[in-house]
Amino acid sequence: MNMTNETFLLLFLISFVIILFLLFYINKRHILIKTILEFMQDYKRGNMGSLLMIKDESIIGELAMSIVKVLEKTEQQLFEAEEKTRMIEATLRGMSDGLLVTDIKGTIILANQTLKRLLGINITPEGKDIIEIIRDRALVEIFRKAMDTWEILTEEVSISINEKVMYLLVTAVPMYRPTSITGIVFTIQDITRLKRLEEVRKDFVVNVSHEIKTPLTAIRASAETLIDSNLYNDELSFKFLNMIKSHSERLNTLVEDLLVLSRIELGDMPIEKNRFNIEDAIDTVILTLKEKANSKGLSVKKELPGEPVIINADKDKVIQILLNLFDNGIKFTEKGYVKIGAENKAKGVKRLFVEDTGIGIPKSHLDRLGERFYRVDRARSRELGGTGLGLAIVKHLVSAHSWQMTIESDYGKGTIVSIYAN
Repeated sequence: MNMTNETFLLLFLISFVIILFLLFYINKRHILIKTILEFMQDYKRGNMGSLLMIKDESIIGELAMSIVKVLEKTEQQLFEAEEKTRMIEATLRGMSDGLLVTDIKGTIILANQTLKRLLGINITPEGKDIIEIIRDRALVEIFRKAMDTWEILTEEVSISINEKVMYLLVTAVPMYRPTSITGIVFTIQDITRLKRLEEVRKDFVVNVSHEIKTPLTAIRASAETLIDSNLYNDELSFKFLNMIKSHSERLNTLVEDLLVLSRIELGDMPIEKNRFNIEDAIDTVILTLKEKANSKGLSVKKELPGEPVIINADKDKVIQILLNLFDNGIKFTEKGYVKIGAENKAKGVKRLFVEDTGIGIPKSHLDRLGERFYRVDRARSRELGGTGLGLAIVKHLVSAHSWQMTIESDYGKGTIVSIYAN
């Protein structure tokens, strides 16, 4: 009986120890699993800074280490993907061309800053329909055509933004899946300047031909008249000789202005800057052209502040600029005055100006002033001996100094041309 009790007690103790061990083992595994689950929940909530610290050589410990390694690798891949995404977005947003990406429904996914500037968009376009943001029918039609045809389209369109006409080169590129289209990538390039340069080139060829042909025709006609007259009429000979002289001088001036303009554009007229008092240049201009102004009954005015206006520039080029502007003022002023002056502005900027009480310039012509051979009144300009290149030379010389020029004009009352030198 005693033996049986002892055996039972021993078995009970062994069973109790085994149960305690199993409970401890299960509890430890439960804690490990709970720790792993808590770590995974933290990671799911975006707390990627959480650490999983498990030192256990069992299969659960190995599982935990495997999870950590997979997550570390995933985190690294996500970081690299985000870096690439940021780099691509920065590249796209910094493009000189406008960029617009839409999905298949026409919802805008991405629009860079250049596109917003080109199309005058002042709101955030992402998430909105293309028709809501782009009101131009031609641009929307290109989108629809690209969606329908699945083809890359390139078209030139003209649009009006803030009452200014712009020429755009638009390319629409569909984004494909194997059996469908997922959206459209637009690139929009501003070719307004190229269009205008093309127009200027065409005008230049036409105008230079006309400008050279006119005096040559007059010279030829005068010479033929002299030949036919056999020089018997001295008064007639004198008249036509003067005409030949006048048109020859005009032709020579035209060629000289063309050469000057070409030299400036080719960089063959370097800017040699020195500090000097602008009054010296103004006095030279007045001395050169005062007699011409007085012959038309115009008064010449000079306006300078009490302190000297010192500029750092090429003195000869500055005199050439002011001579052209002052001469234009005399040509297109019938009564009143032509004023030339300078003043000191804020932050070291100097303003040089020529003002007249002449015929003025219509606002519609202001943007084109400075183009070769462009004249507001062609007949009047030719009559006064102008070549149509003076203001173009001024514009290039001002640009060569990295200055700014503005033209203000009240049609019928006069014009003010200001140059801001820094």
